Formats: sequence, structure tokens, C-alpha cells
Amino acid sequence: MKNWELKDTDQLEKESDWNAARNKLYHNWKENPQDLKVFLKLSFLCWYLVVEWGVENTSKVQESDYDDYEELLQELYHYGIIHFKEDAFFNAVFGFMIELFPEYFGEDYDKTKEFGDSLINKSFNLNKEDPFIELIYLSGRTPSRNPAYSNAVEKHFTTVKNMLKGTGVFQEYFSYMLLPNGNQL
Repeated sequence: MKNWELKDTDQLEKESDWNAARNKLYHNWKENPQDLKVFLKLSFLCWYLVVEWGVENTSKVQESDYDDYEELLQELYHYGIIHFKEDAFFNAVFGFMIELFPEYFGEDYDKTKEFGDSLINKSFNLNKEDPFIELIYLSGRTPSRNPAYSNAVEKHFTTVKNMLKGTGVFQEYFSYMLLPNGNQL
């Protein structure tokens, strides 16, 4: 994926207008269910809000919306496992989300976490050349002080930063997680 930006929904996310962003992404996904970028941005938005519900600004949503986000995340997860199981980006993003918070994807914490890890491995095996995927792969396997990860960040910083331009939670989250000390480069 060369660019993760979707200006209209990124702006809604920046304004914490979560339901409007979700509804627009959902509508766009239903119109074109094979649009992986929209699918992953919608999936990530749901995941982000579910895991950050008590922390993130949820003033524009109702408490009852939490269940809607959680249910939609499950719907998207099951859809993706069927329709995008051989796509490197699907495996990288869902593997990342599952590995960080397995409790939202299965009842057995350890097995679900291992499954997330296997998705990340699969994504890297499917596309070793993509800098975004390489950083996701290395970020979970090497501490940030490890030379392999640090070298990959240095090598791919500009490319990945350009891929993650925009103000959506997807771009901001992955920029923060994958490009530590990015302002120092």
C-alpha cells in the first residue's frame, strides 16, 4: 500500500467524529468490499476505539456504541480471514492488532496471540520487500534498541512516513509504533 490516506475520513477521525468516520468507511466498504485500504482503515478504526475506549475522546459517541464497534470489528475480522487471507497487508495489520490485544479476537489469550504472530510472519513471507510490512515484522521481534530494527527504521523511515501521511488514527498509530524517535532522523 503506497498511501494509507483517505482525506475525508481522516479529517473526521482527527475531529474525533468516530461514528461519522465509521459510517462513511462502512458505506464505502459495502459499495466495494474488495477495497483493502478502506477495509483495513475501517477495521483499524473499530479496533482502536474498542481498545482505547476508556482513554480516547469518546464525547461524540454513546456508551452503547462500544458494542457496535466491537461487533463490527468481529464482522470485519471474519470477513478478512475468508476474503483477504493471502494478502500481506491484511495479515500484517490484523496480525499486529491481534498480537497486541488478543483478548478481542479469541477466548484463548495465548493461542490467539500466537495466531496474531503467525499472521505477521505470513505477511512478511508474502511480501518481504514492503518497508511497512518489514517494520511491523521486526517491531514485534526485536526491541527498539536492536540493530536490525533500528537499521530498518533508518533505511525505510522516509518511505514509511510518506505511506503514513495523513491525520487518521491508522497513520498516527503506526507512525508512533513503527517510527520511534522519528523526529530525530
